[in-house]
Amino acid sequence: MRSLDILVICVYLVAVVWAGLACRGKKSNSAEFFTGKGGFSSKLGTVLVGLSIAATLFSGLSFVIYTSTAYGYGAKIILGAVGIPIAWAVLRFWFLPRYLAANGAHPYDIIEQRFGPAVRLTVSAMFILMRIGWMGAMLAAPTLVVMGSANLGPAWFWPIVLTTGIACTFYTTIGGIRSVIITDAIQFLIIILSLLFIIGFILLRLDLSPLAILGELHDAGRLHILDFSFNFTETYTFWGVLVGLTISGLGTYLADMMMLQRYLAADSPQAAARAFAVNMWGAVIVIISLVTVGLLLWVWYQHHPNPLIPLKNDQVLAYFIARELPAGVSGLLIAAIMAATMSSMTSGIIAIAGTITNDWTTRFGRHRTSAELFRYGQKVSITIGVLSTLAGGFTAQLDSLFQVSQTVLGVFLGPMLGCMVLVVTKNRISTAGVLTGMALGTAAGWAVIACPVSFIWVAPVSSAFTIVGAHLLPRKAAT
Repeated sequence: MRSLDILVICVYLVAVVWAGLACRGKKSNSAEFFTGKGGFSSKLGTVLVGLSIAATLFSGLSFVIYTSTAYGYGAKIILGAVGIPIAWAVLRFWFLPRYLAANGAHPYDIIEQRFGPAVRLTVSAMFILMRIGWMGAMLAAPTLVVMGSANLGPAWFWPIVLTTGIACTFYTTIGGIRSVIITDAIQFLIIILSLLFIIGFILLRLDLSPLAILGELHDAGRLHILDFSFNFTETYTFWGVLVGLTISGLGTYLADMMMLQRYLAADSPQAAARAFAVNMWGAVIVIISLVTVGLLLWVWYQHHPNPLIPLKNDQVLAYFIARELPAGVSGLLIAAIMAATMSSMTSGIIAIAGTITNDWTTRFGRHRTSAELFRYGQKVSITIGVLSTLAGGFTAQLDSLFQVSQTVLGVFLGPMLGCMVLVVTKNRISTAGVLTGMALGTAAGWAVIACPVSFIWVAPVSSAFTIVGAHLLPRKAAT
């Protein structure tokens, strides 16, 4: 790796940790640490929350998934961007007014209010399992990209994983959700600028007009996105990408504690909706940019054939960064990938620490004051950060990253989404019914994985079975 690239990366890491510490909350209590206590309800605050939501969802894993899928299969995955405005409408006009009306102090309080502690703990446990596994894969995959981009050997894997994990854990433990939200917003802007730079770089170096590039992509079928086939064994059909990614996204936005924490930080339905609107535009821009990068990489290697191009699509972006970008710029791109990874990991750490502290410790441990819960939450954050870092170190061998992410998220998020839909509706569903529905939804998700149906249908099937299954048992009597 060139010295200028190393300098850029080191400056970035130091700057992010400093920003996280400088923006930490002033109060030493658990509500401030985990939710911000509505401290982001101003216009600037909602912008920061919106950028934080977008940064949380687009980790370094997203850099690889969207670019590699567009490089290998064309622009079909861009249909995932259509689901984000749909999610905004669902949140703005249906979910947020009902969710925030419960006035819960913590994200999953509303579940216990409606269905009791058993359902809350079930959702909490699913969230913990899902996000620890997700953080491990999310940390490992970009590390491999960084290594490929910097021409580093296998001996560098653990140092990069440990450096990233320790930095994230450090400023998250000190600053809590406030530090996470503000640093996420900064990192998201870095992600956008980096993507725009690499698009501009390729366009200038290709020496082709935009129309000529579009013509090549069209002739090769790379822009064909409207495949209306109902073949459920195919992944990249119009229905598969649109429905699969939309339902998976709704699961994240409606049931994932990482998102629910931010709605509580925004405090009101109006502020939370404004924040999500910022996220919507930011997420759409990032998806379009990532897909554009993947398509441009395909065009680049049509005009610059190279027998050493990696056979795995997941590794092409790293190969391009390492061999085509000038000194300093490679470091900037590597820093952007690390920015995306760190923003997601810090969100995962604070969310898992929050659910362990508020859903489990307060219920089964001794009584603790708010200040004691704050200190306990910091200790849990350290533990989660260490475990996730170690998980990342042992998750280097992955199949298709898109398949892995959608499978893991679908199995857990489907039942969680189904549960949250039942929570905010007025139907009289019993606790046993919800638990039965979640069990059926989980089983249905695993059944999709085991059969020839594409993995992209895991989340839609598991959420549908959860909602339908919850109605099978006798309903709760009206009060």
